[in-house]
Amino acid sequence: MEPLKEFAVPLKGLKPGLHQYHFEVDSRFFKHFDKSPIEEGLFSVDLEVDRATDLFTVRFDIQGKYLCSCDRCLAPIELPVQYQDQVILKFEDGIDDDTVVYLDPQTSSWNSSAIIFEMICMAMPLTNVYDCDGSVCNQEVLKKLELFEKNNLESDSLWENLKNIKLN
Repeated sequence: MEPLKEFAVPLKGLKPGLHQYHFEVDSRFFKHFDKSPIEEGLFSVDLEVDRATDLFTVRFDIQGKYLCSCDRCLAPIELPVQYQDQVILKFEDGIDDDTVVYLDPQTSSWNSSAIIFEMICMAMPLTNVYDCDGSVCNQEVLKKLELFEKNNLESDSLWENLKNIKLN
């Protein structure tokens, strides 16, 4: 049995025009990918497949959130993710790139799970930071961080005196 088969989009027999698909992505989805940066999350994925005679244009609209630790205060937070992109599916030999996926002409369906995973990962922010003014944040860690930064500024003032030394 193929894992994540619910993310398969039928291609053979699809009439020309627009076709809509909707998928829900949850924590079980991410367990199928090694070293996934997301363990817990909930995403809504809308696919719009536009069939032309010799290719398919697939538009993705992904919205959701994932659970992580704030990089600033270490509190558990849910970060929102929004992403829109498209890929083109072609029935011919070729090497896939960022925008075109080449399929064997005998392929009857296409599993979109790998591309959905990649798009969610690309949409993640580089740092997991939340607005630390609210009640979600770990105030104790924020106070220690503020104290550490203050002490660092004071210790840097020692080096200011060296800047004023004239060697000639």
